[in-house]
Amino acid sequence: MEFNFDSIVAGAKDLFDKASTKAGEAIDYSKVQIDRSQLRVKLKEKYTELGKAYYAEKMTGTDRSYAMDKLVDEITEIKFKLEESEPKKVKKCPQCGAECAKDIAFCGKCGAKLDV
Repeated sequence: MEFNFDSIVAGAKDLFDKASTKAGEAIDYSKVQIDRSQLRVKLKEKYTELGKAYYAEKMTGTDRSYAMDKLVDEITEIKFKLEESEPKKVKKCPQCGAECAKDIAFCGKCGAKLDV
């Protein structure tokens, strides 16, 4: 039995590169999820502030419409950021690199079988 040291090293390097790429993807995904979590917390806080402003207006009779309008704008902006940061429902074709919908079995560009 003959071992080709160069092919073993090349195989190990390829495996390491793939593992490194996957680890990077996992880190990027985690960062996005942390950012989204922070946006959801901020959104909840703004809804609470809006509710308090509305309650204070009803209880005291003072006009707080400017403050409430500002909070509504902030809520709208946060919701937009959340929508924009939504993970894309695509996967890359291993054959040609085309982006494909996550729920399909074959690439629409080259026809390669996709991992389901």
